[in-house]
Amino acid sequence: INYANPMAAIMWAVNRASTIRSVGLCHSVQATTKEIAGYIEVAEWENYPVTDRDWHDFYYRPMPEQVNFWVAGINHMAWYLSYEVNGRDAYPEIREAYNNPKAYEADTVRFEILKHFGYFVTESPHHMSEYVPYFRKSPVDIERFMSYTWNALEITRQKGKDDDLSIQRQIEGEEPIELKPSVEYGAQIINAVMTNQVIRINGNMSNSGLITNLPQDCCVEVPCLVDRNGITPCYVGGLPPQLAALNRTNINVQSIIVEAALNRSKEAAYRAVMLDPLTSSLLTLDDIRKMVHEMFREEREWLLHME
Repeated sequence: INYANPMAAIMWAVNRASTIRSVGLCHSVQATTKEIAGYIEVAEWENYPVTDRDWHDFYYRPMPEQVNFWVAGINHMAWYLSYEVNGRDAYPEIREAYNNPKAYEADTVRFEILKHFGYFVTESPHHMSEYVPYFRKSPVDIERFMSYTWNALEITRQKGKDDDLSIQRQIEGEEPIELKPSVEYGAQIINAVMTNQVIRINGNMSNSGLITNLPQDCCVEVPCLVDRNGITPCYVGGLPPQLAALNRTNINVQSIIVEAALNRSKEAAYRAVMLDPLTSSLLTLDDIRKMVHEMFREEREWLLHME
């Protein structure tokens, strides 16, 4: 089980370089499912988490039971191909939420993607805006399209400190051990394998014909069934062409990242960044090479294997 980013590139490299049975897990599908339910007023409104405490509370609140969905694409850019509430298609309500100022302000990037490409995407406005060239061209654009900001590095550092203190207090009996499930898939997978209680998740696995209009060796995020036999990915078929095209802009980059990692190639790393849709919309090729060179210099302690 892999939870680390860059998810798609890591899983692609693992699948290419080994025979390990593996799956990549992310919480963007669970999070977005809950957020959409709030936007269309069939469940509690979920403010996007911006602190460690917010994240904790967000992921321990249960999924809306009345919602059923079918999501496929690539990690951080998967698509709600269907979203149903009590068996009825809720997409008309999702599209109408574009006109709700509260919902639009909370999720401007994804509502703009919905408006122009026809489907709601799984990843947060911060991540999604990093993968396309439309939203981060200037500080003015960033302020326009993202109503809130958060520092993932600082949140992660603080979470590490808080978790260490909490674990120590639990060991010493000063704090109760919390035994309620979160929306994360890891423990659910272990339980399904051990008990044969079948569940459905969204997992990141090698494509191998699951999504027919994406490269067959790339990593895709698709519905999967889990039981005592392990994780079985579900066939999706072809994505709407505009969605597959958006996915391929990032799959192209991921393929070169995998080449850079497995071949320990600095030159491939330069080219991967040159192909990135957002970076290439803002910088020249020479500027990109200079930027990546600076990164290699600053991170040299961890990148001595790159040639």
